[in-house]
Amino acid sequence: METDIDRVAAALPAYEVGGELGHGGWGVVLAGQHRALGRPVAIKQLPPAFATDPAIRRRFTAEGRLLASLDHPHVVPVYDFVEHDGLCLLVMELLPGGTVWNRFTRTGFNAHAAVAVALACAAGLTAAHNRSILHRDIKPENLLFAASGAIKVTDFGIAKVIGGNETLATKAGDVLGTPSYIAPEQARGGELTPATDVYALATMLYELLAGELPFPAADDAMALLFMHAFDDPTPLQETAPAVPDSIADVVMRGLATDPTLRYPSAEAFGIALACASTGRWGPGWLTTEGIPVMGADTIVSATGLGPPHTPTMTDGDEHPPLPLTRPHAAPRRPVPGSPGTESHRADPAATTDPTATADPTAPTASPDVTAPGSRATEPPPTVRPSITVHARGARLADVSGADLVNVRTVVKLPSPRIPLLIAAALAVITVLVALLGLGSPPIDVPPIGAVTVAGADPAGGAPVPLDLTAPIPVTVAGAGLADAATLALDVLDIPVKNTDAAPLINQGGAAAATLPPLGGQYFVAGTLTGTLTLLQAGQVLETWTFPVRTTQLATTTAAAVGLAALALFAVAYLESFLRSLRRGRGRITGIIGATVTAGVLGAVIVGALWILTARPPTTTTVVVCAAVAAGAGAAAAIGAARIGRRRRYRRTHRNTRSAGTTTDQR
Repeated sequence: METDIDRVAAALPAYEVGGELGHGGWGVVLAGQHRALGRPVAIKQLPPAFATDPAIRRRFTAEGRLLASLDHPHVVPVYDFVEHDGLCLLVMELLPGGTVWNRFTRTGFNAHAAVAVALACAAGLTAAHNRSILHRDIKPENLLFAASGAIKVTDFGIAKVIGGNETLATKAGDVLGTPSYIAPEQARGGELTPATDVYALATMLYELLAGELPFPAADDAMALLFMHAFDDPTPLQETAPAVPDSIADVVMRGLATDPTLRYPSAEAFGIALACASTGRWGPGWLTTEGIPVMGADTIVSATGLGPPHTPTMTDGDEHPPLPLTRPHAAPRRPVPGSPGTESHRADPAATTDPTATADPTAPTASPDVTAPGSRATEPPPTVRPSITVHARGARLADVSGADLVNVRTVVKLPSPRIPLLIAAALAVITVLVALLGLGSPPIDVPPIGAVTVAGADPAGGAPVPLDLTAPIPVTVAGAGLADAATLALDVLDIPVKNTDAAPLINQGGAAAATLPPLGGQYFVAGTLTGTLTLLQAGQVLETWTFPVRTTQLATTTAAAVGLAALALFAVAYLESFLRSLRRGRGRITGIIGATVTAGVLGAVIVGALWILTARPPTTTTVVVCAAVAAGAGAAAAIGAARIGRRRRYRRTHRNTRSAGTTTDQR
């Protein structure tokens, strides 16, 4: 590390570089002091593995120049930025007051202070949004206290420096940043707007007011991302019923899953929050906590400390507040989050004691009895968090560029609708092919009048009627050298019944034979293909094929029973595989099993229609139906797997909620 400090010192000759303050989620933070001005600074260094990337260096220079021009009382100023010799360094103001999270865990906030923190953050974000700068990682750990008590937002633009316009995650599903505050569109890899920062700000205010997050803690980082991406947060009135409804409405609208339903900007959110708070606590409430709100006239005015401000459509308030869906429910507590935090601040007191725990006797909130419009004379009770550290996402210092992908690739829930529609279409095609048939069985009928079988001429085109239990008379005109005949019944070119050869006896220019009964009327019957073979001394002289229809019903045969049983087994197994996939289990085996069983079911459909409609099947029909049905099964399996993936993470969400409720009851 000495070598790195030496390199940093060489890149910043105007500064005296001190020791390491900590490791943040985005890199190392060093202490420093301007040699001429004597001004203490914090020096943030991006990990070398990323600082050597030309694209990151270009974005670092562009963002550094933009951040250095951002001057606002609620934004940590960037004094300098340096891209030199494989190093990317940001020189920032060093703040001694610690973070909002440190103070929240140590002493807690009452509702007045919590709202004041949110308003100060909204004011800083407004200045950034007006310069087209998104923060993308708002959280209490990124809000610092100046010596004056003012809140300042830090770490603007770092996410964009690393990922450009993409939200990055590791291939294992750990998002860069803090998953507890990630907006739905951010978790899904969608387009980011100022409403993205509004979501994180509303999440932070929710936690400061309730002592817990809108979503329960989860051991699986992917489950937490899916909660934010696809689920609705728990209403604030359910976790903190004493929070005034007007304030809770503002918070919950800021947490809308659809970004178009949120406040479109931090300014609009701040104005709505200030109006709701002032309407509940009176115009003097903000002065009671020592947390000033500056640099945003519209927000300050809405608190009653400036010229009157009436929210209008120009504030972006185009949507009515979202209703509280489950008000007045019993409070609950989630399971505490897994250990892990970050420390990269100047003051040693800013480091959270890892053994510290929330005071179980601390009240979460109480009704504020101040009448609307009057001055609040007594602050609400203090709230402290139910956890001491947040679930941490991936840190740049712990990963390489090869480990990072667009979050869309790991948190992707493609709709099951398309594969299910494909499955339905292929199933319809399977039935149509089975009904219409492809091709026809091979037929090579004898010349007209050359042969009669059971008294019928096969050359007529109509199926020859056969009684499987009776002898079969055969007459051959001009048999020539043939001395014997045999008859076989075929299905899909496969002989399923054969008679023994019977001698042909000349009878006045023709030869006649009586073939023994084919028998087995309970094995197979119906419409088949007959093959008549003439023999001479055991050698085949002539072969003719023609359609045959037995007088016995096909539905009473073992073939029909076997097909019915096979159909039942195929349907049962297919349903079992799809059910398992819908529940989020057995993805690979389920897709393979569903594909195979659906293919079998397609072949069974051909057989069933052969028995029921007396249409002889062809090999082509069976193969095509099996293949198309297998495709339908695969598509249905993919759709079921997509449903299962969504249900799996929602089930994790529900189980975590249940565990939190149980813990709270204990």
